[in-house]
Parts: sequence; structure tokens; C-alpha cells
Amino acid sequence: MGDGADAMLGMDTDRCRLQADSLEAAADRLAGLRERVDDAVGAATWHGPDADAFRLRWSLLSQGRLREAGELLDLLARRLRVEAVAQERASAADGHGVASSGRALAPAGAGGRLLAGPSAAASLPLLGAPASAALVSDALGAGVALGTAELTGVVVGLGGDPDGIDRVQDELGHLGGMFEDWAAGGDAPALARLGASTLLLSGAIALAPVETVTDTGLLDPRTDVTVHAVVEVPSSTAPRGLADLVAANDEARRPLAGVPGDADRDGAAAGRVRIQTVRSRDGGEAYIVHAPPTGGAPIWDPDSWGPQGNSAGWDSNLRTMAGQESAAMADIRTAMAAAGVPDGARVMVVGHSQGGLTAAHLAADPGVNRADGAPGSYDITHSFSVGSPVGTVVPAQASTSTVNVSHSSALEPSLLLRHPATWPAPLRIADPVPLLDLAGYRIDGSRVSSPAVREVVLEAPAPALGGASPLENAHESVLRTEQGVDPTGGYHGSLQAGSGTDPVLAALQEDLEGTYVGDGVTVVEDVVVVVGRKDLR
Repeated sequence: MGDGADAMLGMDTDRCRLQADSLEAAADRLAGLRERVDDAVGAATWHGPDADAFRLRWSLLSQGRLREAGELLDLLARRLRVEAVAQERASAADGHGVASSGRALAPAGAGGRLLAGPSAAASLPLLGAPASAALVSDALGAGVALGTAELTGVVVGLGGDPDGIDRVQDELGHLGGMFEDWAAGGDAPALARLGASTLLLSGAIALAPVETVTDTGLLDPRTDVTVHAVVEVPSSTAPRGLADLVAANDEARRPLAGVPGDADRDGAAAGRVRIQTVRSRDGGEAYIVHAPPTGGAPIWDPDSWGPQGNSAGWDSNLRTMAGQESAAMADIRTAMAAAGVPDGARVMVVGHSQGGLTAAHLAADPGVNRADGAPGSYDITHSFSVGSPVGTVVPAQASTSTVNVSHSSALEPSLLLRHPATWPAPLRIADPVPLLDLAGYRIDGSRVSSPAVREVVLEAPAPALGGASPLENAHESVLRTEQGVDPTGGYHGSLQAGSGTDPVLAALQEDLEGTYVGDGVTVVEDVVVVVGRKDLR
């Protein structure tokens, strides 16, 4: 885009309004929870001075601090809407009209550059970070966050379990903490992280009344995990390139040849983390850790949202995206200890989908990724993933390289020769999962960026075999059909075709040569660690 073209900068007003909708929904659910507890307190068959004092205490809390918290959430939502309108008006060409929906137009000569970095917020009219952040802090901070002690006392007094209320308070704390950091001069919250945190809070509020009487396991934040077995992978060979790394990651969730009964295992009971110990060309040892994608029960099964023992459920997707500790992350650390990976060891983490997100967040944890050999830490040199939303995650060490590969859409050229009436859906579509990071945009219009984090976009490959959907071809690491493994489909296929021509992937291959892949690298040990959290099904 040339200097004379319209450029885009500033707050994404449409997403700002969507966030306002989410805050209003959270306020409504908070009000609903308060009303349900009001009804329960009024209906409790408990009489006498203690009961009267108890009801009075709840009434003061319900009509005071809890009501104020909901009102402040509503106030923030209204403030976001007002600032969205003001941003559009201020950014319009004449200063009075309303700009087009979405991002506001930048002044002529901006050269199409998007604002990035913490200084971006200062140039946005009326988007005062401390003012907005202070509203959320007032509503969600420690002083107001549901009056946890009082509300817990109410639940216990009614004979219930306070776990659901505690979870609401925890989610409020995580969400409020992001705005408090912003108010203190830190970066504005990333939209993807903010959205995931809001969903977790909304879910906790909705589940709280049920959790007071029974443990559903839904969105359960437990991170205590247990190793069930360490299984040796027979006949293992060292990877030659990036496509081999993706294939090795995929093999870990398939039945292991030579392991009796492995084909009949319950995939929802526990997860599997593959760890390959390799001897590098220089004679030293390094470790390839394979983080699994989402596993266990399917997305429509409630077990996949927390109750199952496999930590890599759909709940871990949300929790990791929200920047919280997840059971999937705990699985990796526990598996590495079980496999004997020493503190300070050179480590490369490979992941697909959720696995890449898990890998990126482990690499971003300064307690895990460091070079001084501290207990429980490793020198994570590379995080390599396919089909993962990692654009909001920056590694803790500047020396760590994070590379994610995604698939773009493409229309099969042969379709253009057909009559329009006979056209099927496009044979190749984009992988939607990497887009969930919303390109790293923050709420103030800036973007998360780091030279250590690179996104490679390859054209989705043309599958050689039939039977797989375009979405499967776009997102699967290794495309498997009823006819067998498709040699050209999925990320494995696109990496075989594009690793040598893409400059980022070619540089990554060269960087890994001799340490993790290629000539002179041999496998010393290859194990799959069966690990998971308590199964609540």
C-alpha cells in the first residue's frame, strides 16, 4: 500500500463493541447468581438470632458490593461503546463524520503501517488506558471481587460447597489482573487472551450454583497430574526435517506398534507426551518434546470440557489462551521429569494445534525457559508448531525461536474450467485455528510482536486421496483417510512441498541441522509418557 493510500490504525471498534457485549453478559450472570442466592437464603429453613444475623449480612453484601460490581461492569461496557464512537468520529476524514465500521482510517501518508508496541495507546483519542483499567480494577479487584469471604460464608451456611464461588473469584482475579497491569503502565490485554478470560469467567458464573451442590468437573482448573506409564517407542529413527517432526508428533497419539492393547486404550482417560532424546552431531544430548493436540472426548461431549482425565481437553484450550496455568502445560513438565530430562537441557518443543499453544506458553514462562539450569527449568531453544494460535505469546528468552505454520485458502485451478453450476465447495480452505490469536491485536489497537515469533503461511496442499474434508486437510498434522495416510495432505504434506522454498522454514531447518534433525543426529531414547489429571467421569 503506497503512502497516498488509506491506512488503518487505532482501536478495532467492532471488537471493542463485542467486548462490551461480553462484559454486559458477565454483569447479567453476576446479577443472576446474586438473585439465585437471594432466593436460597430466603428459602432456608433456619431460624433464630444467628439466622437473622446471617441473612442481614448476606443482604448487605448482595445489595451493596455485589450490586456495585455488576454496575461497574455495565459502566465499563458503556464506556467502551462511547470510546468506540468517539474513536470513529475522531478518525473520520473531516473530524465529524463516522468512519467505516471496523478499524478507523489513518491519516494520509501513514503508509499502511499498523501501530505496534506500548506507545500506540498514547496516540488514540479518548482511549485512556488507566481510566478504563481503573473501572475494571474497581469492579474486579481484591476489594470487590464478589466479596469472596462473605459469599463463601453464605454458601457454607446453606450446606453447600464453596468451590464454585471460589472459582468465580479466581476468574475475576485473572481478568481484573490484566486491566490492573495495563493501568500500572503495562501492555494492554490481547484481545484473544481477554476473550478467553471472559469466557472462563462467564462459564464459572453460570456453573457456580450447580457447583455448590455437586462437582461437575466442567472447566475445572485442576493441574495436579499423574504419570501412569512410560512406554518405549520401538524402532525409532531420528527426524530428517520439519515434516518428520510433525509426523513424529502425530505418531504419539496413535496405537504404538509392538505395545499390546495400545489400540484399545481409552483416549479420554489420559494424554500422551512423546519425548525423544537425541545425540547431536557435537556429541551432546538434546531433547525433542512433542506436545499433543486437543484430545479425548469430542467438543460436543461435556467430558471434554474438564471431567476427563486427558488434560488436553477443550477446557485447556481456553485456559492456556487466557494465559493461565493449564493441566496440559502441567502434563508436559511432569512428562519431562518422568523421562529424565535434566535441568538446563537443550529442548525443542513440537506441537500441533493446542500442542503448539501449550509449547509457546511453556517457552514464555521464565520459570521454565531459562539457561541457568535452575530446578525445573530448561533451555528451550525452539518452539515449532503447525496449526496453532500463538501470535499473542512471546518467549521468555530472546534466544528462543518460535515458528508456527498455518494454511491459507486456495481454489483448485481445475475448478475454474467447470461450469459454475457444477462447482463443488473449494477443495482447499484456510485452517481457521491459527486465526484464533486474532493476529495478536490488543484492546488498544496495538499488536503483540517479537522478532523471535514468526508465522509462516503455506498454501493448503492438494490431497492425493479422497475421503477427507477440506477442513481436515487444512488442519490435520498428518491427513489420514479410509485409504490410509495421504502422502500430500495436511501439514505434513505442505511441509514436504514448501520447507525448502520458504525462507523462514529453510532457515529453521538449517538452525536445527546437527542438533535435533539431519545427518549426524541419532536417537538415544524415545518414550511416550502416559500422563493426565484425575478422571472425574
